[in-house]
Amino acid sequence: MKLRWWEWLLLVAGLAVMAAQLLVASPQKSAAFDEQYHLAAGYSYLRTGDARLATTHPPLMGLLAATALLGRDDVALPLDHPAWAAGDRFLFSDIFLWEANANPHGLLVAARRPIMAVGLLLAVAIFFWARRMVGVAGGWMALLLVIFDPNLLGNARVVTTDLGLSCFLLLALWQLWRWLEQRSWINLVLAGLCAGLALSAKYTGLFVAPAMLLVALIYPPANPGDTLVRRLGGLALMAAAALVMVWTLYGFAVGPVQLGELSVIAPAPFYWQQLYNTFFRIISLQGDRYDFFWGEAANHGWWYYFPVALAVKTPLPLLILAAWGLWIAPRRVGWRRSSVLWATPLLFLALGLSGVLTIGYRHILPAIPFLILSAAYAAPAGNPIRPAGQARRPAAVVVALLVLWHVAGSLRIFPHQESFFNELAGDWYHWSNLLVDSNLDWGQDLPALRTVMAERGINEVNLAYFGKAAPEAYGVAYRPLYGYLRFVEGPELSAYNPYTPEPGWYAISATSLRLGLHQADTVDLYAFFRPRRPDARAGYSIYLYHITYPAETVVVREVVAGEPLYRLPPEAVGAAPGSRGQIKWVLAPDVAVYPLGDGFAAASIPGFQPVGANFDNVMTLLGFVQDPPNPTPGALTQLTLYWQVGEQRMPTPAPARGAPLSAFVHLTAAGDAEAKAVQFDGWPTALRGLEPGDIIVQPVELELPADMPAGAYDLLVGLYSPQSWARLPVVDGGDAVKIGEWAVGNGQ
Repeated sequence: MKLRWWEWLLLVAGLAVMAAQLLVASPQKSAAFDEQYHLAAGYSYLRTGDARLATTHPPLMGLLAATALLGRDDVALPLDHPAWAAGDRFLFSDIFLWEANANPHGLLVAARRPIMAVGLLLAVAIFFWARRMVGVAGGWMALLLVIFDPNLLGNARVVTTDLGLSCFLLLALWQLWRWLEQRSWINLVLAGLCAGLALSAKYTGLFVAPAMLLVALIYPPANPGDTLVRRLGGLALMAAAALVMVWTLYGFAVGPVQLGELSVIAPAPFYWQQLYNTFFRIISLQGDRYDFFWGEAANHGWWYYFPVALAVKTPLPLLILAAWGLWIAPRRVGWRRSSVLWATPLLFLALGLSGVLTIGYRHILPAIPFLILSAAYAAPAGNPIRPAGQARRPAAVVVALLVLWHVAGSLRIFPHQESFFNELAGDWYHWSNLLVDSNLDWGQDLPALRTVMAERGINEVNLAYFGKAAPEAYGVAYRPLYGYLRFVEGPELSAYNPYTPEPGWYAISATSLRLGLHQADTVDLYAFFRPRRPDARAGYSIYLYHITYPAETVVVREVVAGEPLYRLPPEAVGAAPGSRGQIKWVLAPDVAVYPLGDGFAAASIPGFQPVGANFDNVMTLLGFVQDPPNPTPGALTQLTLYWQVGEQRMPTPAPARGAPLSAFVHLTAAGDAEAKAVQFDGWPTALRGLEPGDIIVQPVELELPADMPAGAYDLLVGLYSPQSWARLPVVDGGDAVKIGEWAVGNGQ
């Protein structure tokens, strides 16, 4: 059944359609949660020959992705960072992608192309195997199902391991089938090498061994000389070829592997050590992490998680066609020959029934190519049960309609195929009540969020993001909420009031919404939003809410020191029927805040010296008190600064991490602002919760050195962003205000 010239053209056209979908969608998607880990591990291995970062997965897929970056002079690998020496893949991947390189998204888009090539290879393999196994019609139908399968497409454009495992596992079983059908050394060696690639793509590639063994034991003999002993001998040779492939990936290294109390010498020791560590860690961490499924956040898995995921995330027409094909195949070729179709999906579903690592449909993605092969048996020309003629025509029409339904369902959600759910899941907003994490929300929709903000005129969002990408790299202006935002910490998070969030726009990832960040040992932080239908969405994974309150709502303004607001009971932060809390969060009890300025009277403060310096309408330095009035070298001088919040919110710099604002107090040589003798930096409150008119009392301690040279000094005060180091300008000019002149003499 050689392809004719026009069939080659049609095959190329089909692959071009698949490639076009991948290439068009990829730039519209931010980094998926795990992409930076795989790319950093693969690129560092490619450059150094050191696989130290490839700990939780083998480096093959990251290595393939990294080949797209070879020869580029704009890729920096920060090997001098301490994270490299420590083998800290989390921190190093953050530094590598988001700080060391100027165009992180561009690097990712380039690195995804080799993964797309693996996806195209998978499509080609399915086409030729289905054509050979089922017939011409089955091959073409299988190709259509592949190039429009939303789950394969969604995984074929990210630098992760699941698509690679799906491809190489299928190739290994294909070559095994060819060897069982027609013995040849080339089929035997290819089966082993492809099995080695499956092992090298992901640690669950180990399932290639039981899958191949099961099929080899079940499949009927092709000839009288096809004995069990010969089959087992062939499988042993395939296993040897697979291990050589793994060994090659790790540079033919030999060394010790520590398996608990047992130490053994093995080829590719890093592979076996990390394989052992990974499975041991997965088992030991059961109960320590929270996952979400079907309306429940819990620290345990669910045995029925993957059957439900398969039912709601696989296109319904594919499920129908696959079931139809699995009914036809045993009748056409016998149940033993059809084992190549059902053995592998059965093994992966059996793994899923264990309830371990219930975080994503992608863990059963390797079953999908076999479902597509099964569906090929439903092709009209492949059905031996119905005779030719009129009795077959209704079936052909049904099959055609199912294939069209499959294609239309995939195109309907383009370019968001990674978030695909079928019709059983209902409306898009209900999808997140079934499954989250990589099923729906893998951190991929920051570009879509930027677009929605621009369309709606939203200048800034409060962002609870599930992902490791840097939102600022995608042009998203945000104030951080609890989530997986990289390097985000500090008072702004402690000041978030989960019971009555302050008015504004909130962008909350579906996973954060449903889990409520139980992993961070917090209360259910986003329960306030769950009963609400989002006002907008970015892609299908980030929900936007515009929070307002009725005019008659009572606003309770309180000051809370130190304790994060989520750890306080609702009544302590102003949450009650008909009211909301506008809480001022301060670092320490000695920091005072006058909400809206009520109760503040400068005239009643002894020693108050007015200043009135306006810093970009963000803060005004009303004045200060100095004690003692005459500073002495070697002694402490206490300043108290009085700030009033202005109408302009502090702009969010990039990257948005840590405290967004800090005050500085510098004692400098007179007339020389750079000659600092004493300095202070800090800010006593969170900005979240502050309102125009609030007055903040900031205590500052300055200690003059005992050997401080005598002379005249200027006391300067200003504000700056500790993230970007940019100073706020003073409306009257300059970026600091001089509030005093100190004369320091020897012994005075």
